[in-house]
Amino acid sequence: MTSRERILAALNHQEADRVPVGFGGHRSSSIAGMAYARLRDHLGLERRTAWIYNAVQQLAIVDEDVLDRYGGDTVELGLIGCS
Repeated sequence: MTSRERILAALNHQEADRVPVGFGGHRSSSIAGMAYARLRDHLGLERRTAWIYNAVQQLAIVDEDVLDRYGGDTVELGLIGCS
């Protein structure tokens, strides 16, 4: 299944091939910036500046390589085009 098919199946109470993974797909489901930098190090991924989009909660924008690593099915649409 594609990520879209997986999410739609879950929303429609249908069986999917696996549980959809939502990592950073909503502003309240992201990861703290400091923890995100440590996660990237732990995974052996390239060091990057963590882009913080919520100054109060210090939530980071999850990069595509991390989403791919965990099989992420969601993206934060409000962040498309941010750089």
